[in-house]
Parts: sequence; C-alpha cells; structure tokens
Amino acid sequence: ALFEHFYALMNERDPRHIPTIFTEDIEFQDDAWPETMKGYAEVERFFTALWRAVPDLRFELVEGPYLAEDGRCAAARVRIDGTMTGSADPPGFAPTDTRLTTEFGGFYELEGERIKRERVIVNMNEVGIQMGAVPAPGSRGERLGVAIQHLTARRMRKRVKA
Repeated sequence: ALFEHFYALMNERDPRHIPTIFTEDIEFQDDAWPETMKGYAEVERFFTALWRAVPDLRFELVEGPYLAEDGRCAAARVRIDGTMTGSADPPGFAPTDTRLTTEFGGFYELEGERIKRERVIVNMNEVGIQMGAVPAPGSRGERLGVAIQHLTARRMRKRVKA
C-alpha cells in the first residue's frame, strides 16, 4: 500500500508531497540526475525539473514491491510515461513534444512509512533515443558517433603512451 500511495502522490506532481514520501535525510540516486540527492531541497529540485520537462508524467507500479524479510528494504519495477513538452535541464535538452516511455528498477530503504534511501536504475540510452539525444541503433547518427569515438580513442591512446 505504501508504494501505491507513493506513486499516486507522485502523479499529482506536487513537490509539497516530498516530506510525506521521503525522510528528511533522504538519499536519492537516479540515473537520470547527475548527482546523488540528499535532503528535501535536492529531491524537490529533481522532481521539479522532471515535471517541467514532462508535465504529464505518470508513474505506474508494474511489478512488486518485493519486500525484504525485515520489511526495511524493497524493490519494484515502475513504468513512466509522458510527453516531453518542456526542456530537460540539466543537461539542457530541448522539448520534443514526443512521448517518453520506459521502465526502471527502484530499490528502497524504508524508515517507517517513508523512504530513507532510493536508487533508481533506468536505461538512459533508451530515454536518450526517445529524446533525440542519442542516435537510434543502426542509424547514420550512430555510425557517425562510432567514427568520432574511434578518433577520440586514438587520441586517448596517444596521451597514455606519452
């Protein structure tokens, strides 16, 4: 019930719910964010940026939660879906007006009825392709990226030998 409540609150896209969901000393690591977040202010900054980029973002519990025997840890598979009508900042990607859909694995440490630690593992390559930031497999953009990587790798090898 805690996770259904958690994601129902997240779907309201209201940062005032953060203290209801997380402990004050929350430590939150998400592959979609450049650093580990600590405390309400940093978590609020993350979700505000996420909701600005994808204002209709929806979370759906797909599988789980799977609870540890002591009830203090849990894991779940979650689907997110929404339209990228705003910029994604950081890093500064422009809106695409396209749907973004992916699943992530969430790993949680609980303290009472709130989350003390959260780790979200998401395939950012898949998200990057949907956002137009990463070329699709087999595309001309991917072939160009591989060629650039080969040039960069050659320079890196020369630096290591020097």
